[in-house]
Amino acid sequence: MAHVPALATGAVRRRASTSWMAIYDPLISRWPSSRVRFAGSKLAAASSALAMSISKHARRESAWAVRKAHSSDEVLGREDRDCGDSDWSWRSPRLQSLGLLLLACVANQACRALPFYLVDFGDGKAGQAMNQDLDFNSADYGFFATLCFSVPFTLTSLWAGVMADRMDRFQLTAFAGVAWSLSTAGMAVASSYGGLLLLRVALGLSQAATNPAALSLIAELFPDARATANSIFGLGIYLGGALASLGAFVDEQEGWRAACLVFGFFSVAASLPALTKRDEKQAPVRRSTWPADDMDLQTRLASLPEAAATVWESSTEAVAPTGARWLLLASALRFSAGFAILVWLPSSVRATFPNDVEQFAIVNSLIKGFAGSISSISGGLAADALRSRGFGDRSAAWFCAASSILSAPLWYFTLADGFSFEVCMGFLCAEYLVAESWLGAAISALQGAVPADRRGTAQGVFSSLTALGQALPVGLGLLAPEDLTQGLQLSVSVCYCLSGLCFLIASSHLSQEVPQDER
Repeated sequence: MAHVPALATGAVRRRASTSWMAIYDPLISRWPSSRVRFAGSKLAAASSALAMSISKHARRESAWAVRKAHSSDEVLGREDRDCGDSDWSWRSPRLQSLGLLLLACVANQACRALPFYLVDFGDGKAGQAMNQDLDFNSADYGFFATLCFSVPFTLTSLWAGVMADRMDRFQLTAFAGVAWSLSTAGMAVASSYGGLLLLRVALGLSQAATNPAALSLIAELFPDARATANSIFGLGIYLGGALASLGAFVDEQEGWRAACLVFGFFSVAASLPALTKRDEKQAPVRRSTWPADDMDLQTRLASLPEAAATVWESSTEAVAPTGARWLLLASALRFSAGFAILVWLPSSVRATFPNDVEQFAIVNSLIKGFAGSISSISGGLAADALRSRGFGDRSAAWFCAASSILSAPLWYFTLADGFSFEVCMGFLCAEYLVAESWLGAAISALQGAVPADRRGTAQGVFSSLTALGQALPVGLGLLAPEDLTQGLQLSVSVCYCLSGLCFLIASSHLSQEVPQDER
């Protein structure tokens, strides 16, 4: 019975149109005429109870009617809350939920990337470079920015993925947001490098919950346009990165400690609104958490090894399909390229263009915010368009492969010798427009490759790949300062090419058609 709502939604969509625009018309209008006509054709078969429900929920009549005709009373009790699954208006509950999740993602990414803009391995001024105030070098920074975050993030991501399939995902997102906000604000009072490391660990532990909770929920809220909705959520990466880039501007004006306090405060404000929503998509039977609430502390600790084994088993089973594993490998390579750029580009620009630091903070923020956002949305729309044309989930892998391969030369020229600051920023903008279109499509392909009830767990595995992605930035930190720019240039280009190859291999193992229950 779990597939009945999707079948009903698919029937409406096929009856309205099977054209390319069938997915995107909701972005412009709500198809009022087609929905009413379909509801009218089923009205004779509906009961008097349905008529009362239609009167009470006039805006939802067509979706309710389809579910009444094809669902049992038990399914109707749940799906009555979920009607309007093709609604893209601002008053749509599912779009409001997406907005809250996006807001939390922006805060997540801004706090994660903020320290990258608060270091200076040149002649930084006191109070404006945390590495000089707390006395750590570039190798220490490489560890702090990467492994110190990614190892706890990876371990917790597997756990968070399982928990996202069992509890209220809005609450999980909000509580995690408060934790990472406090960690960010706490950096403002750090007095040593060791204290900074502990706060970075806490940041990694808390931020791991966001993606598994949010993306598994989005897959259920937007079965008609997964890639597009994932891409909208993915805007948080670019908007958050843009805000983090402005941290360099705050640092220049007020110092790095003030920047940490400001970002921590606004991150709390962005995370708490998620508590206004309830996870109605999550079945009550799956809300049980581990360990059980009635366990005492000794029993909880004794059951840790068994629980860890269960999490590992669930994670491996969720990504057992061959296509899913190739997608994960391709994504790990893309993460490697992305994290290397995120961690080392600011310091490379500082070293190459020391007189353009404030200009870079603003330009980079605009590139991340606008070029990254445009690329992300365009990638999701394109992947859903190909999918609606009957190419299935493999079309998303094709798209990711093209994005990866085309990004390699653009990135190489971004750091080429002899170019002015303006030319380098131009290539960086072009690279963002091409490269950052992959995430929504890749997540959509992964969601299609794994069982629906394991999507949260699979997303936890996907998020845990940041550990592999952090290996490249760590390695680059071991290079001599004069070799760093060239190493960043070459290694990222190679990662792009290898990722494109893995996406192509993954496409051969993915579905060639859109599943019947998602049309």
